[in-house]
Amino acid sequence: MKKSLLCAAVALACSPAFAADVQLFGFFDQGIAFLNENLAAGMGGPNSAKQQTFGEGQDKIGMAGRKNQVSLGTGNVSTWGIKLTEQINDDFSVGIHLENGYLPDTGELYMSNVLFERESTIALNSKTYGQLKMGRMPAMLTGSGTTGIFNSRVNPFGAGWGNMTGGWKFVGTLASARHDNMFNYRSPSFNGVTFHVQHSFGNTDENVEGAEEGSSKVNRYSALGVTVEGDRYFLAAGVDYLKMGSKKATVTNDSIKAIVGGHYDFGSFKGYATVQYMDNIQYIGGYSTKEFAPKFGSETTKGFDAWAVSLGADTKVGGGTAKFSVGYAQAENQNLDDNKDLVRMNVGVGYIYPLSKRTSIYGIGGYFWEDADYNEDKIYASEVIVGLMHRF
Repeated sequence: MKKSLLCAAVALACSPAFAADVQLFGFFDQGIAFLNENLAAGMGGPNSAKQQTFGEGQDKIGMAGRKNQVSLGTGNVSTWGIKLTEQINDDFSVGIHLENGYLPDTGELYMSNVLFERESTIALNSKTYGQLKMGRMPAMLTGSGTTGIFNSRVNPFGAGWGNMTGGWKFVGTLASARHDNMFNYRSPSFNGVTFHVQHSFGNTDENVEGAEEGSSKVNRYSALGVTVEGDRYFLAAGVDYLKMGSKKATVTNDSIKAIVGGHYDFGSFKGYATVQYMDNIQYIGGYSTKEFAPKFGSETTKGFDAWAVSLGADTKVGGGTAKFSVGYAQAENQNLDDNKDLVRMNVGVGYIYPLSKRTSIYGIGGYFWEDADYNEDKIYASEVIVGLMHRF
């Protein structure tokens, strides 16, 4: 949507002298969700999941109880944003990206009191030297947004639809999905090969003396990655490192994560795969399947040591696209000496039918199962969502 439409939408004062290209963009997704859950205590949505602590004489985490629910739901987070690009010369341009998530059924911001929480960046773009971005943005290994290198290119459901449908994050993790005070460098493409570098200086903590952005008393994030792309294939590999310094950190040991993933177009269908390794990760999964590593009392936590794989495929069926994914993970809770093993699996199926270039209807279903030695019982959940989505 060009600048004249943006002016009408947000009442900006534009003039013929305004040389930049401005776009208002977004994504709206709304449907009906049918959810059945039997989860351990502390599990749930990304804003309500809590780390569980064993009491004296306790060696199992209790159950939260079974829940059945029918409600408005979404396969994907709805977003809106503004993009601005100004061409400086034949080689250089400057870009601004402001993007915010919201809940369409209530109108609430996805993250309370944070505007443009999904991305708030300025970029210097060069055909010769690549791109340098600065601001708040997605971590490289999340796969999300403009700076993630995985997502829907390594799984037909991307980072996951709904609470548990087929995404690779439900057997792995998107811990520390976004960071403030970040820079991201993306090199030019060398015969399809692109290099990526990312670093966050962390957030100042006014409650801790000396805990200023860039100091050793705040958490700092770094990542390296490479992508290889051809006519029929895509491959990405990346490793990230979260240096723990904040006293508020859920995990006190430094976290490391490595992912390799990609897809190949066989013509009749497209196949996807990922492999993940995680060490000292504060939690595994996302949304309803999100689980922090339980610990004893006030002891520090080392989190999970884990590995995970996922496989998927999509193919054209009846004018739409059918999707399938399965994921499997094994983990060890490093806070415990005994009864510390975890196994989890999730399966997702879906079908998307385009009504136009911008509007689609969909139906998705997911099943999640976990057996952890430290939980009182096996946990499981299933979900079905039918909905409508529109991009603008």
